Amino acid sequence: MNSRKQLFAFVLTASLGACISPSVSQPLKPSLSQQNAVKITLRAKIPKKGITKITPQMMERARLIFEKRVNGLGISGASVEIVGNNQLVVKLPSTKDPTQAKRVIGTTGKLDFRKQKKGTENELRARFQVRQEVLAQREVLKYSGDQMAIAANQAALRKSTQALRDIFESPVLSGDMIKDAYAEPLFKGSSTWQIVLTFNDKGTDLFTNTTREIAGTGRAIGIFLDDELISSPIVGAEYQGKGITGGRAVIAGQFTKDMVTEIALQLRSGALPISFEVVETHSF
Repeated sequence: MNSRKQLFAFVLTASLGACISPSVSQPLKPSLSQQNAVKITLRAKIPKKGITKITPQMMERARLIFEKRVNGLGISGASVEIVGNNQLVVKLPSTKDPTQAKRVIGTTGKLDFRKQKKGTENELRARFQVRQEVLAQREVLKYSGDQMAIAANQAALRKSTQALRDIFESPVLSGDMIKDAYAEPLFKGSSTWQIVLTFNDKGTDLFTNTTREIAGTGRAIGIFLDDELISSPIVGAEYQGKGITGGRAVIAGQFTKDMVTEIALQLRSGALPISFEVVETHSF
């Protein structure tokens, strides 16, 4: 699982639409003298539900989104081409961080907000704690070479991820309602960064209504990225009857500039219409 998804939060205020505290590690970036030319081949996947065929329109929309992402990374001379009916080839002539490029390119980038189900108020913290324990175990097992234990841990992680999904309702607000997403320092001169989201008119109304409905109930808003919970803020009782207005949410935590820039780029460029898997990466 991508480390950027190992995030959580429990406080929501008018100025902090969502507070997230991450537990992540960042790869060391090569120096300018170590820039690489990289070609990444991706293959579209037909999801289990809803879509039965990959269309040329889907592939073209995905190509445009990938193009936005590589341009947002500041990689000059990059190209994205459709190959056949289900593959995309991304060529990056010069990149300082191939790992980051692969991570940004290879994720769907689908964001949505979900209300916690009634009667599960005491479940969230317990299920989150189970997930944290499984993630901690994964770090211990990472270099152990014990394939059986690693497989069991992966199964436990999938189970705990699903257990968290199960206590939230269907999405009430989606990433296509985001007007903008950008990174900014938590305060002037701070080394900690945050992600600022602004919603369009429809998103603003839905965010206000959703926060009004659960304010003071002890239930959370689940913020999901690529169908995995990244934040679960509680809306305070002070927003009962009015909700959080203004169409602005801030995802804050112990983020570095690179981390928030990467997530904001994915949200700003939009979610892919279908999922892709990286099938080949090589230098050229």
